Amino acid sequence: MTTPRDDAQVVFHIAGLADVNLLPRLLEHFCLRDIVPERVSAERHGDEMGVTIAIRRDACPEWEAVARKLGQIFVVRSVLASVADEAEELQAAAG
Repeated sequence: MTTPRDDAQVVFHIAGLADVNLLPRLLEHFCLRDIVPERVSAERHGDEMGVTIAIRRDACPEWEAVARKLGQIFVVRSVLASVADEAEELQAAAG
């Protein structure tokens, strides 16, 4: 088992309905934990919206519980959360 690096991030990929409540409801879960995301992006495709939220892993050790909470929001269709370090993510983006 490998030890996560200090710069490890949790990246949440959320698919939901393009609704005015989606972004505030997603970000509310981070605000309640006093977490400022490293990155937030959203893109609308018709009636659907894709949102990516990245946070530092050490800022939210309970990230799996957060992913479950995000999935319970009524306008969310799916949530995928993964842990990656910035070096891996930068390499994937460049490749």
